[in-house]
Amino acid sequence: MEKNWEQALIAVIERELAQLEWLIKCERAGEDDVERGDVHAQIDRLGGLTDLADPEGLPVSETTAARLRQLNEVVMGMVRSRLSNI
Repeated sequence: MEKNWEQALIAVIERELAQLEWLIKCERAGEDDVERGDVHAQIDRLGGLTDLADPEGLPVSETTAARLRQLNEVVMGMVRSRLSNI
């Protein structure tokens, strides 16, 4: 069973993922207040959070580790899609 901090970690990552989606949308729309560096910083932040599922990361349950890997794949899919549209 997941511990409360694991559920909180997943919730934070999901919010950060929503932020990345918003940043990419704004970047595509050409909004001046969103720069490439903002998107890159968000990708780095998400990568650091999802890397916590790695064996040398935090000791998390298998369920949490699987969810973190799944969220990492979502992020990587968004990055690939963004790169194909540049």
